Amino acid sequence: MKSYKPLCVAVFAALLAGCAAPAANQYYTLSPEAGSAAATAPQGRLAYAVSVQPVTIPAQVDRPQIVIGDSSQPARLQPLNQSLWAAPLADEIRHALAGELSRRLGVPDIALGTQPRGLPVWRLDFTVNRYEMVYARKAVLEATWRLAESRGGHEESPRVCRARAEVPAQAGVASLVAGQQLALQRIAALIAGQISGRHETPASGVRLEGCT
Repeated sequence: MKSYKPLCVAVFAALLAGCAAPAANQYYTLSPEAGSAAATAPQGRLAYAVSVQPVTIPAQVDRPQIVIGDSSQPARLQPLNQSLWAAPLADEIRHALAGELSRRLGVPDIALGTQPRGLPVWRLDFTVNRYEMVYARKAVLEATWRLAESRGGHEESPRVCRARAEVPAQAGVASLVAGQQLALQRIAALIAGQISGRHETPASGVRLEGCT
C-alpha cells in the first residue's frame, strides 16, 4: 500500500505559505501633518517670495527605501525594503523645506519666472551632503545652501553656508523620520533668519559651520 503522508505534508505546507500575507509596506513623509504647520498668511502686499530649487542628495540614499546605518559598522548601510518614502527623497526634502520657510516667513514658495513684476525673490539652492539615520541613536543632516535675492532679473551677491544638525532618535523607523523632520526644520530656521535679517541662534544640536 502506498503512503500519501509525505505528499499531504508538502501540500499543506504549500497552502500555509500561500495563505501567509506578506508584511505591508509602510510609507513615510518629511512633511508635517496637514494643519500642524500651516503657513502664516501674509498681511497686505508681499514684500518678497522664496523659490526653493530641486534638492541634491547623496546617491547612497537616493532610493525609494529608507536607508539606515549601523553604529557598530559605520560603513554599512541597510535599505529597509518595507519602509519607503512616500515620494522620492529629494522631493520630500524640497517640499518640507519650502513649506517650513513659507510657514516661518509668511510668504509663498514660487517657481522662478512666475513672480509678479517687481517682486523680489529669494532663490535657495540646497544640497544635502550627509543624510544619516542610525537606528535607535540619531538622525544627522549636513547641508550646504546657496541663497541669493533676485530683483528685476538681477541677482544680488549670493551667500553660501553649511550647517550640521543632529537629533537623538529612539528605536523605530518613525523616530528616525521624525528626527530628520526636526533636523530639517532647525536648518530651515537658520535660512529663514538669513532671509528676514533676524539671524536666529542655532537650535540645540545644530552647528552653523560657516558662510561665505
